[in-house]
Amino acid sequence: MTRFTLRHSCALGALATAALSATPALAQAEVETAGAATQNENRIVVTGSYIRGTPEDAALPVDVFTADDLAEQGVDSPLEFIKELPSVGASLGDTNQFSTDAQGFQGVGSLNLRGLGPQRTLVLLNGKRTILSPGAGFVDTQLMPLFALERIELLKDGAGSTYGSDAIAGVANFITRSTFTGLEVQGDYNFIDGSDDNYSLSALAGFELGDTGNFVFGAGWQHRSELGTPQRDFVNVGYETNPSAYSALATPGLFAVSYLDTGTGTVNTQIRPDAGCTELGGTVDLGRCYFTYVPFDNITEDEDRYQAFAELTVDLSDTLRFRADALYSRSELTSLNYSPAFPPTQGPRGSGFVSAFSTSPNNPGVAAFLDQVGLPQSSATDPIVAITNVLYRPFGFLGNPRDPDRGAGTGSAINDAYRFSGGLEFALSDTLRLNVDGTFWESKRDFYTPGIIGSRLQAALNGFGGPDCDGTTPGANGCQWFNPFANAGPGNGSFNIANPFYVPGNDNSEELVAWLQVPNGTREEESQFVFDFVLAGETGLTFAGGPLAFAVGAQFRDNRYTSDPYNDESNVDVNPCFIEGDQSCVGTTTEGVGPFIFLGGSRPVKLQQDVYAFFAEVNAPITDRLELSAAVRFEDYGSPIGSTINPKGSARFEVTDWLTLRGSVGTTFRGPLASNVSPNFVTALEGFTAAGGNYKSKDIYGNPTDLDPETAFTYNIGAIISAPVGGGDVTFSVDYWSIDLEDRITTTPGNAIASFVGNFQTTGQAPVNCSSPLANLITFSNNQCIQGTTLGIDISRVRTDFVNGPDVKIAGLDFALNASFPLGDRADLSFGTNAVWNLDYSFDDYIVQGVNVQPAYDAVGFGNYFRDPNTVPEWRANAFVNLGFGDFNARYSVQHIDGVTDDRCVDRDPCFSTGGGVGTNFGVESGSYTQHDFSVAYDLAIAGADVQLQAAVENFTDAEPAEAQLPLGYNPFIGNAIGRNYRLGIRTRF
Repeated sequence: MTRFTLRHSCALGALATAALSATPALAQAEVETAGAATQNENRIVVTGSYIRGTPEDAALPVDVFTADDLAEQGVDSPLEFIKELPSVGASLGDTNQFSTDAQGFQGVGSLNLRGLGPQRTLVLLNGKRTILSPGAGFVDTQLMPLFALERIELLKDGAGSTYGSDAIAGVANFITRSTFTGLEVQGDYNFIDGSDDNYSLSALAGFELGDTGNFVFGAGWQHRSELGTPQRDFVNVGYETNPSAYSALATPGLFAVSYLDTGTGTVNTQIRPDAGCTELGGTVDLGRCYFTYVPFDNITEDEDRYQAFAELTVDLSDTLRFRADALYSRSELTSLNYSPAFPPTQGPRGSGFVSAFSTSPNNPGVAAFLDQVGLPQSSATDPIVAITNVLYRPFGFLGNPRDPDRGAGTGSAINDAYRFSGGLEFALSDTLRLNVDGTFWESKRDFYTPGIIGSRLQAALNGFGGPDCDGTTPGANGCQWFNPFANAGPGNGSFNIANPFYVPGNDNSEELVAWLQVPNGTREEESQFVFDFVLAGETGLTFAGGPLAFAVGAQFRDNRYTSDPYNDESNVDVNPCFIEGDQSCVGTTTEGVGPFIFLGGSRPVKLQQDVYAFFAEVNAPITDRLELSAAVRFEDYGSPIGSTINPKGSARFEVTDWLTLRGSVGTTFRGPLASNVSPNFVTALEGFTAAGGNYKSKDIYGNPTDLDPETAFTYNIGAIISAPVGGGDVTFSVDYWSIDLEDRITTTPGNAIASFVGNFQTTGQAPVNCSSPLANLITFSNNQCIQGTTLGIDISRVRTDFVNGPDVKIAGLDFALNASFPLGDRADLSFGTNAVWNLDYSFDDYIVQGVNVQPAYDAVGFGNYFRDPNTVPEWRANAFVNLGFGDFNARYSVQHIDGVTDDRCVDRDPCFSTGGGVGTNFGVESGSYTQHDFSVAYDLAIAGADVQLQAAVENFTDAEPAEAQLPLGYNPFIGNAIGRNYRLGIRTRF
């Protein structure tokens, strides 16, 4: 079996691999994992090479994190692991619902190396491509079976010449315990103030199949409880401090009541705010009731995740091995919290939120409303002829009747995925291997948010609401009235405030609300088949440092993606116009607006993309101290995208026994996703600065005509110092990295477009420039823009498109220190730190339709909340001190993230203001975030089982996240909004 010794230890199949030295330069911990079989000294890690034998301290920077290391840190989910990496940027999975990039991805995790976007980090499972979130172009890291992992390897260098598309920023490889034997059970309980806590349970079993193989299988379940925003004081800081969390569209609303003077024939209109604004928790400004929707939202959502994993490795002969693994994952978030109802940006009569609806004077809620605001009842001499909902949203402070606890609107997201991967490895000789592998995965996502259909709402305001309405008499024959006034509900459930203006019997029924507010979303499905062929070995030529090695291979990827509207109501092929069932707008500029008052719709999409690739690589150990490598890859996307060729070279020079220099240079690329070139659009929400931070619709259109692949020129130069010190070992490394990204695939900047047309205002109360060359990209209230009259707040929708955007240049320094020292015969002390210093993140001018809407800027040190690449602190770092004493282990760790400046506030003081002009600089300087954690573990033997007791306190100083002028009041990408929390765990191995 000696022919398979090296490969058997890792089960990486045809993965690009290299050997790990005994003292890894950038390793976070030794690779040996308890419960795994004894490994060969030459462990294999991902280093971006198809050739074996390259040590980890070679030309490519790889970090290694073992399962035991993660357990010592108290990490119990992929999200927690990713958030602690200094080399990552803004990542999905936490409390970032209000970020445009996060919408539609609740329950999904991502890994975003260098902040270039998760689509530019390639994530592998056992060296093979794995499950993407449908249509998104990045791997859902929350689906990873953490309980089955042996280690995670992180390559922080461009690797397109090796792995193909997506590896611009680097590669993360999650490697499972293929040789595990025995039974391991792990349970965790996480105590979180204000929630019902988090908990998880997993089990893994492994068996030897005689002398020829191993079979490993297991399952895991993780539960995350809802943590509501009212549970944290730093979220709700008040209107004058954080006006971005408030909207002028509310219940109580602003109404216009028109009386007809029958004697003179004139109409007298009285405008009155409904009663109860301050009593229900609102703020009155400019005669309007400002409503905060944030208390109805959550910091974390109620979530359940499930995984099942199995892996089989069998030597069929001395020269043939079969390996296969299977993964099933599911996540369920069936009670996502939203605002009780979204505000209108359009109604059945067209675009715009002002006076989008009217209420029948015969509505049963009118009489109490008139009494409560001091207006006369309708009479024979002065009858009410019209009531207009001037500024209004359904429910508002009264909450949604369908959620009796908090009054929130409720959505859902369910992710369901499976993956199979397997192949054969042929030992053609002692130095030549052929790997033939296939991988198939399929991922489904059903997602919806609650949306109100405008024509249904208008019908109900006139007494013709409900699923059983039949007839022409309002409020009869199954027809129901919708009461839009503050007298319709008993109180604010989120604030636990009773409503003094409530009139029993004036409530809106749950049946009526369910008819008005329906799911709006998509059912997405994506699958991929990957065929890999790799021939690797030695050429027969030998240099002073060893044999010249090579690898050649091919890859075929077939992607298929479908997206269907969740129902007919959200299908704009069925309902393209403002009014449900209407088709009269087809062929006009308003086709596709859909019938919902805020949310957009979607069309059915069915896409396919095939990619062919060929690659080659050589490794030349010129001397014992100098090693050179080169690689090239050709990848063809077919029409209309085309093909690309990407080379890469790297070098390693061992100057002395303690100093090694390394470097790499190459090009890499990423092709457009099939969804990027689809002739369709999706709708997201964004708090446009020119609209006073109010959230409006942003339509994102695909580009089927001229979207090219993006390319990047990358290089890395580093040094490693590794030497014994005082009886211990110390390793220090520093790497300078640079990425020049050209033809970046992105969308046109909606916020910058709106600001350009809006004359760069921040209040939403100033006039816009209707003659702007970009005004055609914006839909205004009432589908018109009147110079001098139309304000920033009148922006209803902004059109954006996928394009090849401005070039980007990023650069920085990575630092790593790892040290370990024995303390006598039974104790060991280790400590280390990892840090990233972001030096440059420069964007060129963004030109849209010949207009420079976003001048060149450097994103380092800024929040970048509504521009790419989101938050980029100058420094991110973590450090740890670990003491092992016999069966006891204690670990202290600290994480630091620099503060950032709000880029919207350059040369503005005050930067933000209320509708009435009260200035605020809250969040202009976010402040830094530092988190301290402490964990302990104790090993003991009980009845033949190895038991480890675990305890941790995370964020023990209860540090709050960095403040920001965003709805939640904090920057979700800097810090932990959960606060101090406690974890207990137990791991048992038999």
